[in-house]
Amino acid sequence: MELFSERFYQDRERLYTDLDKYNIHCDKIIGNKERTHMLDLCKRVLKYLDQSNEWKENENEYDECILLNYSLYDKISKYFSKDEEYIDIAYGTIQGIWNNLVLDSNQRSYYNKCRPLFDMLKYNDWKKRKELYDYYVNYNTAYQIANNYEGRCKEYYAYIEGKAELYKHFGNICISDSTNCPKFYDKCISYNPDLVLRTIKCHNKIVAERAAASEQSPKASDLQQSPVKDLGSRSLSSGSELSQENSDIGKKVGQSVLGVAPVLLTASALYRYTPVGSWIRKLGGYNTNNISGMGGGEIEEFFPSSHESGDMLFGDTQNYISYQPL
Repeated sequence: MELFSERFYQDRERLYTDLDKYNIHCDKIIGNKERTHMLDLCKRVLKYLDQSNEWKENENEYDECILLNYSLYDKISKYFSKDEEYIDIAYGTIQGIWNNLVLDSNQRSYYNKCRPLFDMLKYNDWKKRKELYDYYVNYNTAYQIANNYEGRCKEYYAYIEGKAELYKHFGNICISDSTNCPKFYDKCISYNPDLVLRTIKCHNKIVAERAAASEQSPKASDLQQSPVKDLGSRSLSSGSELSQENSDIGKKVGQSVLGVAPVLLTASALYRYTPVGSWIRKLGGYNTNNISGMGGGEIEEFFPSSHESGDMLFGDTQNYISYQPL
């Protein structure tokens, strides 16, 4: 683990066997909520103070005391994620013990060392502030690895690039209300990804790879979608052609039927009611007497009624054709 803030937070998680010696102070914690966790956090803070040197603000490039405060507050916020109103109270119970020890000159193991920095934690965006401070602490290491180790360049390029949103967030805050601007912001303005990414050795390669990938994506998408589009257009075209063909067939059949019907009706009338019909009957071996002598059923059998002619043509006794001469 190469980044300093990550190592620092991991060290706070170590399994220590000597934490019980801090019970004399941490047993004073008030409240029973998550008490086991709170006692453990308290003892870890005191162990750090016990092993650290006297605190002098701004003595180093970055301040471990700020990391310690953020580490503690972050842990408490996770333990009380479902009871957020209690987070500050829980921090306050440890803060009271911590503050008394570093202000007491009789407590040589703790006196004048890292202090609680609650004012730094009172902001709603404290997580973003923690992330920005971590980046400030880690930047030099990340930048050097990116430029000196080709195989790690993309990894740390992405790490630096990922902090761009933080600079947009705090850039707006610091311009509109300087009282809410993080105190360390001026120290890390020059680390803004918009300013430094282009100076990293693998920058041009990453930009070129992304441009190539961007060009390939639409082509791949078109190849996947085009068969579907063609199939759809063919289906629509086939459907349209079939519909048109059926329509043409229907028109032709209708015209044929309408053309035949008047001929049949006219022939029937000529046969039954005109001299031509009499002549035809004679040729067939029939005469009017024979026809007139037939019973009603026989006549119906020989000359179907007009509605039966309708059945023959259309198969529906409810459909009738009325022919009007032109």
